[in-house]
Amino acid sequence: MQFPILPQPVDPDLRYNGVVPKDRPALSIRGNSVHSSSWFGLNTGSFYSGGSLYWDEDDEESQVMKYSAGRMGTARLTRSTKGDGGEDVWFKYYDSTAWLVNVGATGWGRRTEVHGFEVHDFQRRGIFVLFTVWLDSITLNCRTSNALKVPDPGTGRNENKFNDGQSWSGFFTYDHLMQHILTDWKISNCGGVARGLEPWVPGGPVDTSLNGLFTLPVNGFGPEIQLISSGFQYDWDTVGGKEFTNESIFFAASGAQNFHSMQYMSNWEDADGSMTQSAGRTVIGPARAGRWWHLDYRQGQCEIRSKWKFPQMLCQKENRHLASMFTVVMPQINTQYSAVFAMLYTNGENFRKIRQGSMTHFGFTGDSSILTCAPPDTCDETTSRSWDADLTGPFNHAKYGGWYLSFDFGTPAELTIQRTQMEEGTVMLQAMNLPPNTVVGDIHLWAESYGRGYDFTLTNSLDEVRAAEKGDLYWFDLQTKTLYWRVITGYVDVDLTFDWINRKDLGVEAFTRANLSVQNIMTKNQFQLHIDINCTTNKNAADAFCLDKPAFIVPEMGCPDGEVMLSIDECGLPCELENNCEKPTLAPTKVPTLVPSEVPSMAPTATLTMAPTATLSMAPTATLTMSPTVSNSKNPTISPASCSELSRKKCKKQDNCVFGNNKEANKTCFPKKNKI
Repeated sequence: MQFPILPQPVDPDLRYNGVVPKDRPALSIRGNSVHSSSWFGLNTGSFYSGGSLYWDEDDEESQVMKYSAGRMGTARLTRSTKGDGGEDVWFKYYDSTAWLVNVGATGWGRRTEVHGFEVHDFQRRGIFVLFTVWLDSITLNCRTSNALKVPDPGTGRNENKFNDGQSWSGFFTYDHLMQHILTDWKISNCGGVARGLEPWVPGGPVDTSLNGLFTLPVNGFGPEIQLISSGFQYDWDTVGGKEFTNESIFFAASGAQNFHSMQYMSNWEDADGSMTQSAGRTVIGPARAGRWWHLDYRQGQCEIRSKWKFPQMLCQKENRHLASMFTVVMPQINTQYSAVFAMLYTNGENFRKIRQGSMTHFGFTGDSSILTCAPPDTCDETTSRSWDADLTGPFNHAKYGGWYLSFDFGTPAELTIQRTQMEEGTVMLQAMNLPPNTVVGDIHLWAESYGRGYDFTLTNSLDEVRAAEKGDLYWFDLQTKTLYWRVITGYVDVDLTFDWINRKDLGVEAFTRANLSVQNIMTKNQFQLHIDINCTTNKNAADAFCLDKPAFIVPEMGCPDGEVMLSIDECGLPCELENNCEKPTLAPTKVPTLVPSEVPSMAPTATLTMAPTATLSMAPTATLTMSPTVSNSKNPTISPASCSELSRKKCKKQDNCVFGNNKEANKTCFPKKNKI
């Protein structure tokens, strides 16, 4: 069932009537089923929103339309559905089923919602829908009991994989430009037994593939923040029990394993922990990236799923955020990566495989070596970056922490930060070292929006940079030659003022469904942060980098005395790392309660000095009015016999006691002698 892009009506007589079908809302698509289809292609889907069916613009007399099965880059052949008022609307389909198919649902639509979709017995992928998509109430039943009875549909390259348990993935995503929200998925019959593989099925094939239930491509462009999910349920009996989420076939990476960006910066937010069966909101990032996705160093906050084909670090998100952006050493190729790469590497090298520099969280020593790690190696404190412009990771730099950037060729003479993707109001701090002879006057930071410029202001401390409401301050540490700045989703308005962007006015609102959100990416025209360094440039580095190389000094965490780095954004006591801090025990508060011997009473000797008539005149009720609450006055009078129990300070407050006038005990409290 295909929903192709139609830039013009298919009727040749209506070809020039002005109607653009691809930009009109679809009618109700509900309650459909597809089976035994889509076997002929690698990624052909039984429900396919994509492909273009169009008239050749250069042949006005043609009676035959052309068809392109894949993604088309031109606006004419891209679906951009609008409502009657010109507002964006979504291509939607509901309550449909696919079985015995190659791919259940796929598509290239710009805005898609899929609700109540079931996929059973698919050959290659259950779901593979690109760009901005809400996949809601999905049933993924990888292999039913009927599957064993189904022969391969053919002998062609894409027709003989159905019974190969190594060939399929339940959900497959793309490398970049995705915004996927996945809610309320039910997953069954997707374990090792369903695949028929060792060790789940004795004697079955040994799994050597790069496929898993969830599969990410790692041989493409750098990723942004693009995946968030909630409400996942597993039929434990049919997937092999709860250990399934720890098994190799649960999470995988397809494609060549020597591309930096996806190997080290791919990510997924498990918003309620249900997808990975974790305790609460969880951030998933490649374990190969080392400390980059290790958000918290306290016990129980993070774990590595080492058995997965693509091992991942899982950490509790807490109050942290995720962000992505381009960092481009200028000049740039249009809105893509740096043009400098082709000036430095002239033998057809792939910019995604060549290291450009590194990234390190504040608080570590880091590693300045260009050999510190390369994919698929596992990094440590410092993570390598390629010439792919994407920079993606976790942060919350309101009080502590930051991202330290280093470039192998030295300090860029002109660096721009653009295509930012982050939440408004958050604090993202970055830093890099400048050449040793740099002075303040050599530094120029400024923002740009549609050609309008706004200069950032030099300030006196790092704390002021963190606290800047608009993120428009920077600081240069003259001692370490470290430049600090903030990154925000900013905007220079027509009156040349600068502030956080108004997303609604500029049409870059977050994609939000079911209380989950993926932030939209700002365009290069909407915001660029320029960092210009006035320096003698290196002619052997395309004049794009300063000649004098900087030191490699990762900024300290700045923890108070006695505290250490607990996470990428927190300091605390060292014992918190091992969760063995002694809980403070409060000393009992000394409440001036009077034990029975101290209750103010008229001692017998004192009572006997009073005449019987005086004694009898004090009615019993009057005696009882001297209650404990009355005796708890500021200086309660006690019996002389109790003087020896008092401290010097309390002794002096008692009329019946005296301190230090007794020759036998000059440092004690004793009864005062009554004068007769």
